Amino acid sequence: MSSAPVPGFHNPEIFEVLPNACLSPTARDVFDILSARQHPGGLVRIRQQDIAERLGLTQPVVSRAIGQLRDKGILSERQRKGEVLIHPLLAAYESLSHMTNHLKSPDTFVWPLNFPTGDVRPPRARDARTGTSFDPDPDDGEDSPTPETPPALRLAG
Repeated sequence: MSSAPVPGFHNPEIFEVLPNACLSPTARDVFDILSARQHPGGLVRIRQQDIAERLGLTQPVVSRAIGQLRDKGILSERQRKGEVLIHPLLAAYESLSHMTNHLKSPDTFVWPLNFPTGDVRPPRARDARTGTSFDPDPDDGEDSPTPETPPALRLAG
């Protein structure tokens, strides 16, 4: 059994903008598994075949998902067989001070994330409402009025 401390501290601000990466559901599932299996600082020792078995997928599907995570900068391009490295800003640490020291260390390689990290989430490409006057909340958060009389209920059959 490993005696490595279990990482428990994440940078909450970067996880607020993670939806901006527009990951496929499979890539998000793979990232969740990698996050759960990581050592402090983001190193994960796992084979793609193990991830595929856990998710009930084929290894090529998992490989494509890992490729998407690499393209977005979430995983490092540099890796050895059976190991992946989660971006230092998305990695888990033992504490806030451990994360700060790790990020300030000259030995830590911090590569760019390839998705918007601002406050605005880009619209989904396949959203039919994009460019229309559709308002998902026309009442601006006001409660809808309750009906004056309850609807009549009848039994089916």
